[in-house]
Amino acid sequence: MEQRVLSINEAFLYRVPPLRSTSGHRAEEWGLGSPSMTARIEMIAVDDVLEIRVFEGETQVAVCPVRCAVGAPPIDSVVDPVVDSSRYFVLRCEENNKHAYVGCGFRERETAYDFKAAIHDFKKSVDRQHKADQTVRERDHDPEPVVDLALKGTIKLQLAGRAPRPRQISSTPLRLPPPPSTPPPSKPADDDDDEEEEAEFGDFETAPS
Repeated sequence: MEQRVLSINEAFLYRVPPLRSTSGHRAEEWGLGSPSMTARIEMIAVDDVLEIRVFEGETQVAVCPVRCAVGAPPIDSVVDPVVDSSRYFVLRCEENNKHAYVGCGFRERETAYDFKAAIHDFKKSVDRQHKADQTVRERDHDPEPVVDLALKGTIKLQLAGRAPRPRQISSTPLRLPPPPSTPPPSKPADDDDDEEEEAEFGDFETAPS
């Protein structure tokens, strides 16, 4: 999936002479007044690669792929700013497994700044995405431990506004109920018979002879 990052309607291309100093390329050696071509630039994002496509009219004449994945070559080895100006760069263009260095410059510093910022912003976005993907992979590989939420032991609950009322203890000693009343002993039945016999016997004794 391609996404346009930046379009620049005017850019100047130059032949780059062999590097004469280890300090870097110098734009003043290019013959700035006589560019090889006035071109248009389209910066297109393709996955983690930012392609700097150079067009003459509607024809693409060169492409400089800026690879931003982890382990890719440094950006300065692909888009190298010159040491004597902020408006000129050396692009490492590729085609059919071959590469060539092309000088590229802009009329305005603002345009050069936008060009450079687009490259660095894209690199940052790729780095952020890589970090996010790595976090997801680590989380999937090491799942979070399961937390035991079961309640253990005895738990006492105190309801708000329902304080327990103290139990009142009476100071009056407890009294035992009285024992049941005992009925009077019944008189034996033979006592009545004796009294009757005594009465009859007395009557017999007092009878005249």
